Amino acid sequence: MPNSETTDTRPVALVIDDDPTMRLIASRTLEAAGLRAVVAGDAEKGLDLFHQLAPAIVLMDVMMPGIDGYAATERLRATPAGQHVPVLMLTGLDDLDSINRAYEAGATDFVSKPINWGVLGHRVRYILRAAEALQGLAENQALLTAAQQVAHLGSWSWDFATGATRWSDETYRIFGYAPQECTASREAFLNRLHREDADLVKASLEALRRRGAPMNVMARLSLPDGSTRYVQITSEVIRSEAGEPSQAFGALQDITESKTAEQRIHQLATFDRLTQLPNRQRFAEKVALALEQSRAGGRMAAILSLDLDQFKRINDTLGHAVGDQLLLAVSQRLRETVRSRDSISRLAMGEDGNLARLGGDEFCLLVTDISHFQDSAKVARRIVDVLQRPLEVNGQELFITASIGVALYPLDAEDADTLIRNADAAMHFAKGQGRNNYQFYSKEMNSRALERLAMESKLRRAIERNEFELHYQPKLDLRSDSVTGVEALIRWRHPELGLIPPLEFIPIAEESGLIVPIGEWVLQEAVRQIREWKQEGLPELHVAVNIAGPHFQQPGFTEFVHRTLEGADVSPSLLELEVTESMLMDDRATTFATMSTLKTMGLRLSIDDFGTGYSSLAYLKRFPVHALKVDRSFVKDMPHAEDDSAITSAIIAMAHSLRLEVVAEGVETTEQLNYLNMRHCDYAQGYLISRPVPAKALSQFVKDRLAAKA
Repeated sequence: MPNSETTDTRPVALVIDDDPTMRLIASRTLEAAGLRAVVAGDAEKGLDLFHQLAPAIVLMDVMMPGIDGYAATERLRATPAGQHVPVLMLTGLDDLDSINRAYEAGATDFVSKPINWGVLGHRVRYILRAAEALQGLAENQALLTAAQQVAHLGSWSWDFATGATRWSDETYRIFGYAPQECTASREAFLNRLHREDADLVKASLEALRRRGAPMNVMARLSLPDGSTRYVQITSEVIRSEAGEPSQAFGALQDITESKTAEQRIHQLATFDRLTQLPNRQRFAEKVALALEQSRAGGRMAAILSLDLDQFKRINDTLGHAVGDQLLLAVSQRLRETVRSRDSISRLAMGEDGNLARLGGDEFCLLVTDISHFQDSAKVARRIVDVLQRPLEVNGQELFITASIGVALYPLDAEDADTLIRNADAAMHFAKGQGRNNYQFYSKEMNSRALERLAMESKLRRAIERNEFELHYQPKLDLRSDSVTGVEALIRWRHPELGLIPPLEFIPIAEESGLIVPIGEWVLQEAVRQIREWKQEGLPELHVAVNIAGPHFQQPGFTEFVHRTLEGADVSPSLLELEVTESMLMDDRATTFATMSTLKTMGLRLSIDDFGTGYSSLAYLKRFPVHALKVDRSFVKDMPHAEDDSAITSAIIAMAHSLRLEVVAEGVETTEQLNYLNMRHCDYAQGYLISRPVPAKALSQFVKDRLAAKA
C-alpha cells in the first residue's frame, strides 16, 4: 500500500524495466488507470525504491542487465514487505520453462510482449483488487478449529469475497508446512500440488467459487523432502441471500497409506511378475493415452513388437528356470537400451511404461514423438544389434536374437489394439524373412526406411572417401559495389548418383550424428580455401560457414576453430560463422559463452534466416552478433509485396540501430537490389549477383569484376 504520509494518495505502481520506451508507455498507462507510477531502469534501483515507497504493485521486466527479473523478484519476496505485494512480470519469453520459472521466483502473474497496453491497466487494477483481499487475509488469519482433528483429516475454509483462507493444524501438517513459516492461502495450497494435478484442482476451486459446485478430487502433494502425499479434497458451499456462492468449508484427508496399498494391488494386476514390466493390459492403456497425445500434437508414434528367436528350444533344453533368467536378462538389456542417452534410443521415452512384456517371450516397445518413420527403424535396428551380444545366465553364455515388427500411428492404425496387432503381424513376417531382423507393417515404408539407412551408409563412405566439395556464393557490398565476402555451401558429388543437393543429405547427417565430422570438414576446407585465395593474390574475402546446432554445441568447438585457423595461418577476421535463431535459444548460457569466446578470437558471427524464428530484441542485445541475414522468403516478392517489404525495411532499421550489418539473401531481380539499396541494406546475395560456384570459378568471378571496374 502507498505511504499514508504522502500528499498523493493514489496507489503506487513501481515499474522496473531497462527499456526507456517501455517505462514511458507503462507509466502513462498506469497513470491513466488511476495509479502513481514510479520507474527504475535496473533491478538494484528498483529494489531500493521498493523499500522507500512500499508500492501497491511491481511491474518487473525479465531480461535486464545485471540482476534479471527472476533474481530481483526472489530478493523482493525474501523481505517481509515484499512477501505479499503483487509482481507482474513483463517478458518476451512465452515458453513453459520461462513461465514456470517466473512463478517459481514469486511472480503473481506475467504479461508476454508485445504488450496490449489497453488491457494492462485493467489487468493491474484486477491484480490490485486480488492483492487487497490477500492483504486482509494476512492480517486476519486465525486457526479454524471447528473440525475435529481426526486421523489424517484437516479442515479449511475460503471466503470468496475477501479471499480469506483458514487452515486447521492438521491441514498444515498434511501440506508439510509449519504454521509459523507459512500463511494459509490459496497459493500456498496450490504450491504443494504435484505439477500434473495442479490444473485439475485449480479448475475445481474455480468451479467451487463461481458456481458453488461441490468439490471432491484426489490429488498428489509434492513435499519439500521429496516425498509424495495423496490427499482427498472435499468441500461444500455456503450461499448468500441472493443465492450466490460466498464461502466454502472443506476437508483434506491424507489417504497416502490406502493409496499405497491400492497401487500395490494395481501393480500386481497390471505388471508382469517376473520382469516387473507392464503387462498387456497396462501397455494397451499406455498406448491409448500416447495416441491421444500424438493426435493432438500432430506427431507420429510407433509400436515395436519383439519376439525372441528359438526361445522355446532354450527353454525346453535348459529348463524353465533358465528360461526365466534369460527373460530377465533380456528385459534388463532392453531397459538399458531404451534408457541410454544416445541420439537413437532417446527416441524411446526412458520409462518402463513404454516397454512391456505381453507374455511368454514377446515384448513390446512404444516409441513416441517421432518426426519420421525412419526414426523407429533406428530403434528397431539398435535392439536387434544389442540383443545379438551374448547374455550370461547362471554362469553360462547364451546367444539369442530377436525378430521385430513395426507399426506406425497414424499410417498403419489409429487405435491402440489395431496398432499392437499390426506390429505383431509385422513381427511374424520378420520371422518368416529369416529371423534376427525387423520389418515394417507397410511394405512401401519398409523399402523407404531401407533407402534412408542406405543413404546414411553412403554418407559415412562419403566422409571416408572425401566426396564433398564446397561451392561459394558471392556477397555484394552495396556501399562499394564490390564483392567482399562469400558464403561456403557444401555439395556432395557421389560417384554414381552425381551431385546431391544438401536438402537430401543434411537432415540425415543431423539425425545420425554425421553432421559433426561433416561440419569439421567444411570449416577446414573453407579455411584452406581462404589461404589459397590469399596466395593467389585475390583481395581478402570473408568466408561465411553455416554451423549446425549439434556441431556448435560440441565440447571443444572453439578450440577446434582456433586450431584450424592457426594451422592454416589464416586471420580469424576472415572467417564468419552463421548460426540460426533457434540455436541461440538452446542452452543460452553455454551458447553465449561459446559466442563470446569466438568473438574474442576475432571471428565474425551472424544470424542466418533472420525473421523466421524468435526474432527477439532481447537476444540481439545480449549475444555478440555482427550481422543479420534476412531470410529469402521476405526478399523474393519485394518490392511488390507490401508486407515483405515492410518487414525487410524494419529488420534493416532495427539492425542498424543496434549497430549490426544486414545481408539480404535470395536477391534475384534488379528491382529487389534497388529497393535494398534505397533502404541502405549493407550486403546482397543471390542469383542476380551469382549462383554458388566452385572455388576456381569464384576466383575468376572476382577477377572479372575487378577488371571491369578498373
